[in-house]
Amino acid sequence: MRITTNMMYDRSLTSLMKNSERFSKALEQMNTLEKFSTAGESPNGMAQKLNLTAEIAKYKQYAANGTDLQAKLTQQETTLDSIHTSLDSAYTKVQQAVNGTNNNLDRETLASELEELQKQLYDLMNAQDENGEHLFAGNQSQTQPFTKDSNGNYIYQGDNGQRFSQVSSKVTIASNDPGSLIFQQVATERSATATSGNIQVSVDKASEFNSFYGKKYDSAVAANNNFSVVTTAGTPNTYEIRDAANNVLQSGEYKQGEDISFNGLNVKVDVAAGGATQTFSLDAPKNDNVLNSLSDMINTLRDPAATSDDVKALASKTETHIKNTQDSVNSTIGNIGGRMNNLESVLASNDSLSAIKNESKANISELDLYDALTNVTKENTALNMAQQAYAMVNKTTLFDYM
Repeated sequence: MRITTNMMYDRSLTSLMKNSERFSKALEQMNTLEKFSTAGESPNGMAQKLNLTAEIAKYKQYAANGTDLQAKLTQQETTLDSIHTSLDSAYTKVQQAVNGTNNNLDRETLASELEELQKQLYDLMNAQDENGEHLFAGNQSQTQPFTKDSNGNYIYQGDNGQRFSQVSSKVTIASNDPGSLIFQQVATERSATATSGNIQVSVDKASEFNSFYGKKYDSAVAANNNFSVVTTAGTPNTYEIRDAANNVLQSGEYKQGEDISFNGLNVKVDVAAGGATQTFSLDAPKNDNVLNSLSDMINTLRDPAATSDDVKALASKTETHIKNTQDSVNSTIGNIGGRMNNLESVLASNDSLSAIKNESKANISELDLYDALTNVTKENTALNMAQQAYAMVNKTTLFDYM
C-alpha cells in the first residue's frame, strides 16, 4: 500500500491529539483525584458512587440530628435537676411549718420563702430552649405549658405528645417529655372520708396509707372502697374494722374517742361500745401539679385562723405531693439518661458505617495522588514523543531523500 504524505500528516496529528487528550485527562484526575467525572467514563462506577454519596449524606444528617437531640436532652435533664433541687428546698420549708412554736411572723416568713420557690418551679416548668420552644409542652411547643387561671389555679395547657428525632435508618429517639406526664398527672396524697356522723378519719402516716390505698382502692366498684368500724361492749370493749365484704382487717381494745391507728390512718370513733356502726371510705384518687399544693400551703400559713392541726394536716399532704413529684422527675431523668446512652451507641455505630461507606466510595471513584502523578508523567512522556514524531513528519519532504 502506498503511504502518502497526507496520510503521514493525518496519522501523526491524530496521535498527537489523542496523547494531548490523555494528558489533559491525567492532569484533571491529578487535580480532582477522581477516576471519572461522567457516567460515560464508568457507568457502573458512577452508579455506585452516587448511591454511596447518598448514603453518606444520610449519615451526616443523622449526625446533625443527634447533635441537636443531645443538646435538647441535656437541657431538659439540667432543668429537671434544678426542679428537683427546688422541690427539696420546698420540702424542707414545709417541714419547718409543722413546728408548733411558729408564730404568725414565722409562718409569714415561711410562706414568702415557699412563694419564691413556687415562682422558681413555675419558671422551670415553663423553660424554653434556644429556639423559644417550651421543653415540657408536648407537641404544643409554642404554647406555654403551665399558666394561672382567674381562680389562682395552675393549669396545664400543652398536650401529651412527644417529638422524635431520626438518628439512624431504623432508630428514632424521643426528644422531649410532656409536662402532663412529669408534673400534672402526679398523685396527691390519697385520702379517706368519714361517711357516718360519729367518726373522724385523717392520714397519719402517708407512705403507709398510700401503700394500703394502692392495694385496696377499687376504681371499678365504688362500694368496695367502703369500710366499717364495729364496736362491742365487754371486758374489755373491742372494735373491728371490716371491709366491704365484711372481712375483719383489724381488731383490738376499744376506748371511746381515742385514735385507732389503721394502715396509716387515724380513726377516731365517738360512740359507746356496742353503739351504731360507723363507716368511712377511700376517696377517689386525685392528680395535680405541685404548684397548686404549694399555693394551698402558702395560703394556710398566711391564714391567721389556721390552727397548728390544720397546718400539720396540710403539710403532710404537701410533703407527699412533693415527694411524688420528685419521684416523677427522677423517673424522667432516668429515661433521659437511657435515651442519651442509646443515642451515643447509635451515633458511634453510624460513624463506623459512614467510614465504611466513605472507604468504599474512595476505592470506587477516588484516585491515589501517587498514581495520579505517575499517570501524568507517563502521559506527558507519551505526548512529548508524539510531538517529536509529528515534528519529524512535518518536515519530511522529497528533497530530504535527494
